[in-house]
Amino acid sequence: MVQTITISHERFKALKTALPAVTREHLTHVYGISETTWTKLRKGEPIKLKTWERIQARLARLELISL
Repeated sequence: MVQTITISHERFKALKTALPAVTREHLTHVYGISETTWTKLRKGEPIKLKTWERIQARLARLELISL
């Protein structure tokens, strides 16, 4: 069975803030996710744990670049 995770609305807002714009290109470039995954996050629906781990890794990389 695939492990899933649901993130809080506050965490979603933080992810949204890190995007220059909510477009397919930015979602792919910044987080490596599809519009479908973004929609699930926005609606508070579960996503695959591996996808969430990828998002976190990319976000951590962005934070390191901005230092």
